[in-house]
Amino acid sequence: MHQFYCPHSDLSLKQIVISEKNELHHLRDVLRLKKDDIVYLFDGKGKEASGILLTVTAQKAAIEIHNVKQFKREKPLIFLACALPKKSKFEMIIEKATELGVDEIIPLKTDRTEIKLTDSRQAKKQLRYQTIAINASKQAKRAIVPVIHPIADFTYALDHLTKTTAAIIPSLMENTENLFSAFKKIQSPEAISFLIGPEGDFTPQEYAQAQQKGCLPVTLGKTILKVETAALCALSGANLFFRT
Repeated sequence: MHQFYCPHSDLSLKQIVISEKNELHHLRDVLRLKKDDIVYLFDGKGKEASGILLTVTAQKAAIEIHNVKQFKREKPLIFLACALPKKSKFEMIIEKATELGVDEIIPLKTDRTEIKLTDSRQAKKQLRYQTIAINASKQAKRAIVPVIHPIADFTYALDHLTKTTAAIIPSLMENTENLFSAFKKIQSPEAISFLIGPEGDFTPQEYAQAQQKGCLPVTLGKTILKVETAALCALSGANLFFRT
């Protein structure tokens, strides 16, 4: 089953036209779909439709819609605020986090974050990150594409998350409790969030700031995990504990 992303289409209509260049290329030139083939569409906000391909040209493809489904976001919502690692590791984090059902991702700039980006580079990264989330949603058959926020300072993300979610910060500090023990203390949360530090870890000042805001420090195990491993470990645990 191949899905096509149609964020600006009303999937409740009887007929939908795909004219966006990348989606049309995938349908026409990569998959080589023909008249009467079944086509699946989603708008990234929870609506999914299936139908029959009526016509396909170099400019557009027309689909007759036969079935429409509406999906709601699962509760609790899961947010990930993750420090930017080196190279393209953050792209992998977005891809895998999307597969694990994350709802929102905030790329974090912390005191020990080594990545430095100009405003123009940040804008390009934002587009790239959103494209990765869209493609990962297709692969995972998700009807809802996670929100990818612009790169944010630690203080801003901390303030935002502690006001709206039960915030958890995996930590290397001693005497922190197990992740699942922490989950048991959170009663029917509307949303939970994870703050994942950089390769050099959060600074003591950042940890203190997080705890003052009510973040719950937890351990993810006895070994020291890389940024991408810690992020996916936390999300996997939340997905299994709260959503299965």
